Amino acid sequence: MIVVKPLTLFIYGLVITVLAFIARSTQQLLILSLVNAPVGILLGFRRLRVLIILFLLGLVGLFINALVFANNGAPVLDLQVITVRDGALISFLNVTLRLLTILGAALIFITQSNVRDFIKSLEEELGLPKDVAYTLAVGLRMLSILERDAKEIQLVRVERGYRKYPLTPSGVSSFLRPLLSLGLERAVWIGIATELRGFALRSLERKGFRVGVSDVLIYSLLIIQCSTLFMFH
Repeated sequence: MIVVKPLTLFIYGLVITVLAFIARSTQQLLILSLVNAPVGILLGFRRLRVLIILFLLGLVGLFINALVFANNGAPVLDLQVITVRDGALISFLNVTLRLLTILGAALIFITQSNVRDFIKSLEEELGLPKDVAYTLAVGLRMLSILERDAKEIQLVRVERGYRKYPLTPSGVSSFLRPLLSLGLERAVWIGIATELRGFALRSLERKGFRVGVSDVLIYSLLIIQCSTLFMFH
């Protein structure tokens, strides 16, 4: 079994996200998305399929946004109500590939990292302040709790005669409101519990940063993507 250090996966996800933002051409974004999106979605579909499905549904709104703000250039498709031009399609494709790249890198990190080990790695090896490391770790831990809350909300929707997966703006709103409300309430109590357990008095032990064979492979893949990206600059 190949085990990669959480810090290595964190650095990988962070660099890939930066590359997704600085990439400008469709070729660059296509390379990044083809490497990261299939792997991330495959690893995360079992645990985080609700969030993946919501992401895909959000692409409909992204396409409408492209039609409103970037619909210029040569006409490609005439829908009678509106003419779709190549500018809208290119804009939609670039943003979609950028988001798929970020999603893939995030899912790779989330599914292959243990929260407790990630906290220790950030504090002991990277030397981040414990407040920053703890905040990141809580955010990652909340994703699995968010998934559980989403399933419970879906069950309630089915019992009340609504669709399991929201497809309309009002349906998405009725799904997200309780989800965000639960998240905010839980965040408040996590902060209170943290201080009551003496988090401010907790001491740290620093260790050096070491890499194994699997970490070297991940860094090599990262370097290859960076090099390929600049080749198509």
